[in-house]
This record gives sequence, structure tokens and C-alpha cells, in this order.
Amino acid sequence: MPNTYQIGRLGRLYVALEPSAYGTAAVLAATDAVRHLNLKLDQNPRNRVNSPERHAHPSQLYRFTRRKTAEWMVSGIFYPSGTLNTLPDHDPILQTVFGARTNVTLSTTVSAAPAPTTTVFTVASAAGLAVGDAVLVNATSGGRQVRFITAIAGAALTVDPALSAAPASGDSVKGCITYKLATALLANGSLNLAHYLTSMSWEIKGGAPESFKITFESNDEIMWEASGPAKNRVRPAQTDPTTFTTVGTTPPSGLTGYLRIGAAAEEFLKASFELKNGIELDNIAFGTADSQAMYRAKKREVECEFDTMVSDDITILDLAENTTDTVGLVQCGLTEGSIVAAYSPKIELETPDDPNDDETMQHSYKGICKGTTGNDEFYLAVA
Repeated sequence: MPNTYQIGRLGRLYVALEPSAYGTAAVLAATDAVRHLNLKLDQNPRNRVNSPERHAHPSQLYRFTRRKTAEWMVSGIFYPSGTLNTLPDHDPILQTVFGARTNVTLSTTVSAAPAPTTTVFTVASAAGLAVGDAVLVNATSGGRQVRFITAIAGAALTVDPALSAAPASGDSVKGCITYKLATALLANGSLNLAHYLTSMSWEIKGGAPESFKITFESNDEIMWEASGPAKNRVRPAQTDPTTFTTVGTTPPSGLTGYLRIGAAAEEFLKASFELKNGIELDNIAFGTADSQAMYRAKKREVECEFDTMVSDDITILDLAENTTDTVGLVQCGLTEGSIVAAYSPKIELETPDDPNDDETMQHSYKGICKGTTGNDEFYLAVA
């Protein structure tokens, strides 16, 4: 009989947090399905090396086995669920890459007194909210805007960056999903990923959440990518969940949204934020053949990049040339339940190289997202 060729577009990916010890597989279910564009679940089971022994001839006679290594990478379109407070498909990846997640179900309104401003307003109830949480403000002037809480005094919220205009009494304020950084890695935060083709399957165990990148582009959907080392890959994978259950059908794109640098809205073409956790695997102990745990070995790094047209608006250029720290927020989408926002309260931008094109020109600003008190240099909200 002829071979059954595997068709990549038919592949299904399932991702879950491992339930207990590092490298212990979860029991995957239909609701662990994650849509993807690119996927890599790789392993070198033996890492064979040549023997250094010398012989009277130039032939290589022996090769030896070394420790097993594995790695994973997933990328895809960012699909919010379409419903406020319902987690996106790839929540396990987001949760462990950042280290913490809050999901506040709250629907309240802005109070008339004291008079609201663009950064401080009182709400009827602030139950469940904490500093660092995102809120979705549906302002009479400016529409739906995601902002991040920097202080709470009773029911008075201080948010950053400033709203485009002060909210009016009765404007709605809702809680949403916020991914936050943490000092410790998420407990039981290693990932179990399985890929099922027509008649073949692979499964990664002990996937470490090393890196995450999110990209906003003016004429495209939001793209995300995550990757890291892993304990091992097994074939075949565990029992196929068969059913593929996902949420969300209409991802937001660069056709709706904005960039705020400081208090000003800035025109841009593309923006990205990249998080690197500095994670390494414990794959060195005598008497072991693969990694036994994961740990943070280095400082976390969060970098950003903004591509803009060269124009008479020199706001960002001035910030870069003067090394002035600034707030940055990108919001994509204006429909409740289908909004994604990335935020850094303290960005140091580098001066871009001068372009030399014949016609219109672009600047590419690279930046470092810095903490203010720690674990606060980067947030992601789904609203």
C-alpha cells in the first residue's frame, strides 16, 4: 500500500500546564486546543559526539551519547475570546511566560464626585481590583480604552497612561484579564504540548516558558510567538483528545487601535514587545540523562520596537535623543471582549539610524522596558 503522507495544515495543537512535578504530562482535553501558524517540537535524544581517541589511521571508529535536549516554539494569531473575562486559547502559555494572571469580573461606573480627570476617577465599586490590573473604560469622549491601575484609594483609581479625555459620570468601567510579571516562576508552570497529525503525533514535556513576543502591525492581525527549552519529546503523544475546542472568531487587527507615548497618541506602523525570562534547565547532574527542573538563571529582559514614518512629529525622536523615560501603550481593537493591550510604564528608547530612502522614510525605535519597583516593566491585557 502507498504511504500516508502527513498534511501539516491538518495538525492540531494542544497545550496545558503540567499538573505537578516538572515533566509530568497533563491529561489533555479538547479545551486545551490552541490555534497556531507555526510550530516546532524538536528533540535531539542523544546528542552524539565523536570520540577523541587516537588511532594509527584517520578513521572515526566510535561515537558517544550525551544528554538529551529538546525545545519548542509556537506562533499564531492572537484571538481574544470575544467575551470579557473569558480566557484566550493560549492562556496557559501567557500565564506561565508572565508568571501571574488576574481576571477581575467587575462592571461599575464613574462617579460624578470628585470630578473625574484623565488619570484619576472614582468608581461606584472597586471590588477585586489591585494595582497593576487593567480596566476597560468606555468613555463618553474617546470610547473604549484599556488603562492600568497605578494606585487605589478606596474607590478612587489612578490609571496610566492618561485617558484621551476625562470620563463622564456614569461611564462604564469593567475589569478584564491582566497578565503580570512575577519574581518566582509560576508553580507547576512547565508546559505540556502535543501535536497530532493524521497518523503521527509528538508530545513535549517540561516545556520552559523562556520567551514571548507580541507584534502589532497596521494592516495585520496581532501575532504572538513563544518558545523555550524542554525536558524531552515523546512519540507518539498521549491519547488524542480528537475534538478541537477554541474561543473567539474575530481577532482584532491594526485597522482599529492606537499607540500612546506618554500622554500623546502617536501614529505608527508596527510595534512589538519581546520578553525573555532568562530560564535555564537543570540538565547537568551526574546520573541523569535529561533535565530535572527549570529555574531563572539570568535577569529578565523586555525589549520593544516602534516603527514610524519620518515626519514633522518629533515627539518620539526627542524622547530617544534625550534618553527620557516614557510610558508606552498599544491597544488593538475597540470592541469589548476583543481588545488586546500591551503596556510598559517606563521605556528607554534608543536614537534610530537616519534613513536615506528616495521617497517616504521610516524610523525604527528600539527600546528597553524598565521596572519602576520591580516586576512592573510589562503588562498585557485582554479586554
